[in-house]
Amino acid sequence: MNAFVQLSPSPAWANKIVGPYKGLPFHDYLHASPPRRQRTLTGPIDPAQGSLWRRFQVFAAVEPEQQFSEQAQSGLLSKLPLDIRMIIYEMVLGGMIFHLNAQDRRSRILHHVCARPETINDPTHQCHELATKRPSSNPREEYREATGLLPLLVTCRLIYSEAIETLYRANTFEFTQNFAAFRFLRLLIPPQRLHDIRHFRMRMRVPHHPSINSRSRRDWTDLFSFFSTEMNGLQSLFLALDPNQPMKAHILETADDDGVEWVKPMVLMAVDANRKRACKVEIVTEGVIHALNTIFKDTADENKTASYDYILERACATVHKRIRLSLSAHG
Repeated sequence: MNAFVQLSPSPAWANKIVGPYKGLPFHDYLHASPPRRQRTLTGPIDPAQGSLWRRFQVFAAVEPEQQFSEQAQSGLLSKLPLDIRMIIYEMVLGGMIFHLNAQDRRSRILHHVCARPETINDPTHQCHELATKRPSSNPREEYREATGLLPLLVTCRLIYSEAIETLYRANTFEFTQNFAAFRFLRLLIPPQRLHDIRHFRMRMRVPHHPSINSRSRRDWTDLFSFFSTEMNGLQSLFLALDPNQPMKAHILETADDDGVEWVKPMVLMAVDANRKRACKVEIVTEGVIHALNTIFKDTADENKTASYDYILERACATVHKRIRLSLSAHG
């Protein structure tokens, strides 16, 4: 690829062509501009405009400073205090694990509520297949009736404004596709909703070792910076790494002290997020869970008089060792 760039009449064009092959697959998503929001709505919503899903999209554009009707005719809104209403919203909208996927990069991302949440940490957990039909809570324009998450949210703007954060804060979002996960996080939901997500799980396919070239190293660092700074409401992050065979071989052939650099962004993010908001970060390889916060704490306890940099290096080497051993145990 370097030879192709050097021999090309236009190095800038050549770099653009080979760039995706040199970096990691989430590069473009991480550096994409966030979605634009519509400006403040004017006037009430006409019920004839369309489906519940259309109304949900319109409500999502409401500006924080907008005024809402007091809804005096509603017993829920006029008689119950806000803290009781919030409990009701969480009972209705919370406590679920959403499996999200898409058939391809341009398809709509669909959700499926996990039917076996008690086995979510099992390596063989599988309660669903790739969705091929739109869920009932995400209806088409021609499907006016729906059950699920949307009906409560689109009842009125006031309920939407009170309840929408619960949808993100009180549930777990789980992905098995890189493109679906990062399209959802960077292009589909408003940036402020990133801060509301508390629990995120992902099976992440890694096409090559993050340290194979400078762009991949930057992408890997940017990924964990994104989790740390933009998803800054996270309380748990669960990443199941799915490396290809060359990456596995690279890890197996690397001494643990030499593998510190690619592990360090993961550990730094875990330490920072745990310090700021008690976030729990777990990396999984071949079904083995590596609790990064626990590994760092144990290393610090074993080296009480050592410097922070030394403890960080030792913790990263330990994480690399655990990853290497998990890969070697599975051939």
